[in-house]
Amino acid sequence: MERRQLLTIIVAVVVIAAAASVTVFLLTMPPPGTTPTHVYIVEGDSEWFELPSGGRTDVFALVTDNGAPLFGVLVNVTASPSTEGTLSAASATTGTDGIARVEYAAFNRTDDVRVEFTFSAVLGGKEVSGSVEVRQLGIGREPTTARVKGLVMRAADRLPIDNATVQVNLLNMTGLPANTPSFFSNNSNSLGRFEIKDIPPRSAFVQTVKTGYKSARANITLVAGQNTRVDFLLEQLTGKVLVVWHTYSGKEQDEFNKLVDRYRATRPDLNVQVEVQPFAGAPEKFIVSATAGNAPDVMRFQNDRLGEIASLGYLEPLDSRLDPSTINLYTTDALAAMRIEGTIYALPATQDLLAIIYNRALFQAAGEPLPRDDWTTNDLVRIATNLTRPGQYGFVTPQTNGYYWFPWLMGYGGDIFTVPDTEPIDDDSDVGLNTNESARSVLFMHSLDKVHHVMFPNPGEDPMLTEFLSGKAAMITTGPWNIPRIEGAEIDYGIAPYPIVSETGQRAEPVLGVKGFAIWKLSSVKDDAFDFIKFVTSPAEQKKFALGVDGVPGTNDLPTYRAAFTDADILANPVISRFLLQASFSSEFPSRPEMGRVWGPVTDALTFIYEAVDPTVSDARAILTQEEMEIYG
Repeated sequence: MERRQLLTIIVAVVVIAAAASVTVFLLTMPPPGTTPTHVYIVEGDSEWFELPSGGRTDVFALVTDNGAPLFGVLVNVTASPSTEGTLSAASATTGTDGIARVEYAAFNRTDDVRVEFTFSAVLGGKEVSGSVEVRQLGIGREPTTARVKGLVMRAADRLPIDNATVQVNLLNMTGLPANTPSFFSNNSNSLGRFEIKDIPPRSAFVQTVKTGYKSARANITLVAGQNTRVDFLLEQLTGKVLVVWHTYSGKEQDEFNKLVDRYRATRPDLNVQVEVQPFAGAPEKFIVSATAGNAPDVMRFQNDRLGEIASLGYLEPLDSRLDPSTINLYTTDALAAMRIEGTIYALPATQDLLAIIYNRALFQAAGEPLPRDDWTTNDLVRIATNLTRPGQYGFVTPQTNGYYWFPWLMGYGGDIFTVPDTEPIDDDSDVGLNTNESARSVLFMHSLDKVHHVMFPNPGEDPMLTEFLSGKAAMITTGPWNIPRIEGAEIDYGIAPYPIVSETGQRAEPVLGVKGFAIWKLSSVKDDAFDFIKFVTSPAEQKKFALGVDGVPGTNDLPTYRAAFTDADILANPVISRFLLQASFSSEFPSRPEMGRVWGPVTDALTFIYEAVDPTVSDARAILTQEEMEIYG
């Protein structure tokens, strides 16, 4: 409703979020040309929400009228109970930023206590108040989580934006439990306010998305017990807008930006907004944004999460838009990875998988022949042991990450699921983790660390790559996405396929993941979105993405179009040709909806087995059986 249509009334709205309260007075006047409408707000806030015993914190009130800060307003401040500390003053006057601030010094106490700070001011002839609650911790207790709060407003007039999705993304996960989410989110309320709680303290960035607005982000450092304040002014987008989210980084991101620029040149009528999201947690971010109605028009997914997202009803089926000539552009396997229960939900852009990357110089220094394509796990252990010495590791691969375990699972005769993606899971026998083959594969992978000691303990993905780039690891497991960094470090490297498992005679097979672009089901520009994904997944653009343009190297990503596998330029690329060899020894990455439930239980199982003392096959299988119930259940 337009403000000029409102009657002359005073409306009091109380908003209570967590421990904070705000009283809002709307002073509205009738026709235009008279006194403008006033919306007075006194918002209570505090530097700390959990204050260590004997600590100090600023407590303050933000006083605004229609979102604009008010200068020179006297604000009274009280604490209840008043016996737990002292205020530096009983009142303060707002500065040019609209903030009136006093300091509170907490007394030492043995028990926790909650202290409420109330701020009041006379505005428009009425008392307007707000409050904030702080938990004062007892002696010896320390806060463990952080919070982020703030405002989301329209840049043009600073009016609040309702239902914007705000997401705090952690920049590192070091030291956190395995299943800790990589992002935390909430939506802004009708006053544009948001608060996000229970976040691990560390470096992060906070991002705000809202349909029809250009997203914004800010880097922050989260401190345990403290509120981090971030306010956003969002720019409203005009014209026909297509919002694209992708999960590329490094060289892939650079090449994708070039690809999008080529598309923009063909569509000057379309405002294409491209936003990068961290690969870890991107599907969850899409779900959160789609639930709030703020999802991008186009999103890049890997097929292992595609089924889960499609089953929630958030993706547009593409079959009616695909004619035979378009379908025939892609390989049967790549398109099958984009098909969920008979329906195509994305077009395949790239595919990738793990292989073993080795440092030629370290092999030569040790007098060790390079790995043969038909080598075995016995060869791997022998070579890795020979290449391990003080300050150098023979073979490094993550020990508690399911993606890096799956090759060994396949090599021991196991599988993630025992039924095809087209068949439903009826009972726990359809999930393939609680088998002797699975247990033996885990114990073999862990033996490389705990028995043969050819790597540093329980390596993660980033530390593994760091050791290789510094010349301290002879062999690692990684994919084409890291080749540009390896070449940038001027490592003389080679690529070997996973070995044949000596115990079974079967090849260890990494899963072949297919990444494609899907369309949000509620997008208002579906035709433009489909035009975009057809362009970026076309054979010509896939080839440029893989090989580069004008002498600038590409990404070395494996294409998904049929003709690539007979294309002389593609086959002549030494990186792509070696990964294509590995792809001939690979397993399909399941696309079924249940795959999204696999990662957490698998991580837990691998972690529990790794931490066990001399686990047997029976011990490992018991742990796998327990965690498998999380997937089936």
